[in-house]
Amino acid sequence: MQSFAVIMYLYIMETMRYLLLLALIVGAQASLPAMIADGDARAPSGETYAVIVSGGRSKMFNHERYWNDCAFLYRTLRQDFNVPKDHITLLIADGDNPAADMLRDGAMGFASSPTDLDGDGQPDLTLAATRQNLDAAFRRLSTTLTVNDHLFIFITDHGEKSPSSPTPNPSPEGRGAVTMEASPSEGGLVGACLWLWGEEQLSPDELAAMVGQCHPATMNILLGQCYAGAFVAELDKLNSLQGRIITAACAANQLSWSCKERPYDEFVYHWTCAIAQHDEQGRPVNSDRDGNGLVSMQEAFDYACQHDRRPETPSITSVPDGFADGWSFSGIGIENGIRQVSSINPQNSNVYDLQGRKANKQ
Repeated sequence: MQSFAVIMYLYIMETMRYLLLLALIVGAQASLPAMIADGDARAPSGETYAVIVSGGRSKMFNHERYWNDCAFLYRTLRQDFNVPKDHITLLIADGDNPAADMLRDGAMGFASSPTDLDGDGQPDLTLAATRQNLDAAFRRLSTTLTVNDHLFIFITDHGEKSPSSPTPNPSPEGRGAVTMEASPSEGGLVGACLWLWGEEQLSPDELAAMVGQCHPATMNILLGQCYAGAFVAELDKLNSLQGRIITAACAANQLSWSCKERPYDEFVYHWTCAIAQHDEQGRPVNSDRDGNGLVSMQEAFDYACQHDRRPETPSITSVPDGFADGWSFSGIGIENGIRQVSSINPQNSNVYDLQGRKANKQ
């Protein structure tokens, strides 16, 4: 009888310990919305990981500005926010293959995409932007990310209507995506796809399935390709423990556009300027609307929209409501009040300057 009482006592104590642990977990998960409601725009504790993707399709369609978009954002993550190199997965065109894979700005011939994206003179590990490599990247992250970590995903390059769209051709206005009619009056599309390297295509549900292998605390996705809005519905089904944000450069039935005066894509360029609080040459921009020293994802979106002069309709969705108002990349890359800006080694012909042009180009 005494033995039975001891067993019951231990059982009750173990049950109480389990319930207490469960209460602590639930309370921790509920803390982020409360923090957001209080107006704190800092990302919660945990590591930040990023996946940067530019499929390019082929060298005939892989415009230099896609590399510029990726490099500017990579430098911002590394130098402004101190995200470690091994936390950033780069999938750009044919990766580190030295063969020419990029159409130079102004159709000035072809070049190999530089592997030094931050100008530190060291090659950054760059993988080919293929379906296999993309899936492997998210499978790897699924075992790396903890319930406290944050996942940022950036996608640029070509999107296309699918499954029955005409063959894309370089745009006469320099978009380099597709010269197809995209009527604003269309209610939606049958579907859309993302071009990866080697003429591979990826549908919204396929991308969502890859990303859905990961279960971080928060997920922040920026889509810069044509018909980006067609990917939002599938990605919006993903589960993250505390919240997610999806920003698209254009609607489901729209092209996205390049900048007129610089070799970048319009919306994502201004979005990156906003989170960095400076442009690609280090000149300050006023994107911190509330002046608290941090740029929330809603502030970044608003700034990019205000400066976007192209015929595209960006969108932002967040779960829970207001999550985009309260989440920002932390500012741990700022030292002594001065933001770090990348330096360029003009002796290295493989290094591009801050506008994406070869450093030795006159």
